[in-house]
Amino acid sequence: MSDVPNSLDIAHAFNTSTIVQFAVLDTMVTLGKKGEVLPSVAESWTHPDPRTYVFTMREGVKFSDGNPVTAEDAAFSLSRHTDPKVASQAASYVTTVKKVEATGPRTVTVTLSRPNQAFLPTAALAWQIVPKKLAEAHPQDLGSPEVGTLGSGPFKVTKYSLTQGVTLERNPLYWGPKPALRRIELKTISDPETLRLAVSSGEVDGTADVRTSEARKWTSLPGVTTSFVPADNIAFLSLAVQGPLKDVHVRRAIAHAVDRAALAQLMTGGHGGQADLLLPKPQLTAIYGADWPAVPSYAHDLEAAKAELAKSAYPHGFTLAAPYDSGGAHVKAMQAVAADLAKIGITLELKPLPTEKYFTQRMSHEGLSVQMSNLYYGTPDPSEVLPDLLSRASAQPQGFNFSLYGTAALDAELDDVGSLEGEARREAITKVLTEAADQVPYLPLFHSEVAYALNKRFTLDVGTWTIDVLGAVRPAGA
Repeated sequence: MSDVPNSLDIAHAFNTSTIVQFAVLDTMVTLGKKGEVLPSVAESWTHPDPRTYVFTMREGVKFSDGNPVTAEDAAFSLSRHTDPKVASQAASYVTTVKKVEATGPRTVTVTLSRPNQAFLPTAALAWQIVPKKLAEAHPQDLGSPEVGTLGSGPFKVTKYSLTQGVTLERNPLYWGPKPALRRIELKTISDPETLRLAVSSGEVDGTADVRTSEARKWTSLPGVTTSFVPADNIAFLSLAVQGPLKDVHVRRAIAHAVDRAALAQLMTGGHGGQADLLLPKPQLTAIYGADWPAVPSYAHDLEAAKAELAKSAYPHGFTLAAPYDSGGAHVKAMQAVAADLAKIGITLELKPLPTEKYFTQRMSHEGLSVQMSNLYYGTPDPSEVLPDLLSRASAQPQGFNFSLYGTAALDAELDDVGSLEGEARREAITKVLTEAADQVPYLPLFHSEVAYALNKRFTLDVGTWTIDVLGAVRPAGA
């Protein structure tokens, strides 16, 4: 991995750390290869009315320490994301959860405040089941190296250090099929070239941190298979609506000034393309098929950019500090953005920060301005993304609305996205996407594929919606 998991709890690390979380922590439901919702710890469920789900848990599911997974554990594991004291990074997934109760020894009832079409698919991600007693005792530091975590998934954690990485071993008490691998060591190699050499030499067996912009370097490695899967991602610039960026004409000027086609090529190496809508490509296809909606668009046009800036309160430009992750994949992209904006009189002062400090500040919403993100999602449902990026709830610290844009009217439209069905829902999604394109709190940049490099002694069977990637690794021929 290029970064050490900063927490083994999704409430405090809804990021690349999930690759470890989903190997260790069970969820009530999971996703199939086509994105369909399937049983997991819950063997079945009913939907007696639009706002109620009743889950029946499997018998005999145990945490890796031998204690049973109870309905109380499962209920608390979901409801904790609604607690402001926890400050969960998955809070935007549970905004419609009104009440979660253990209504029997193996029964959990979830009551929603309103119908939500995305509840089940997002539950496959956010509803990681942990012991209630452990989570109650550690609302802020569950999943940290000091506290750790405890799950009922296919693997258990035997070592976790922010300096030495994570070691997982097969969980002998796992209720499902036995994992093919007995032991997995996750090491941290932050430098991309060092990582590539480590895989090439056999020092490590594989990685999910292949930068698609450098794909050619990987596909030529002897003894290594590099595979590509369509990613459920959207890369964008967030334009925090404060200071000069509060002016919509400034944001539109930036949209015209940035050469997104060049950025897409730079960052995906041909394994992706330019994005014009604020949704991952697989989600757009799931909702609209091939007939995507037309929304306000911004061709790369410096004269149009200057014309928009002339309409703003800053016709002669301005200077803006922009923090970025100095060790991440977006350094070249941010440099390219700064060069593009300089052509219309906007000076972007790039402020490099160490990775951990950058992400801590970003999630705390400190110093937000023009920043680049490439967020990966896990379901085919746009309700996973749109409230995440556009709701006022998510504009609070620890939320992913880095633009800070939001209104009561937009929140109501986001509610429609969650509750409506069929053509009415498509219309509601189009309305939100149109406002996002018109007001430009975000500038969509590109979609990409995700690449996995694996020693040929192993195979990997994953798709866009695979949740437990580590569990999908097998010895070749097994």
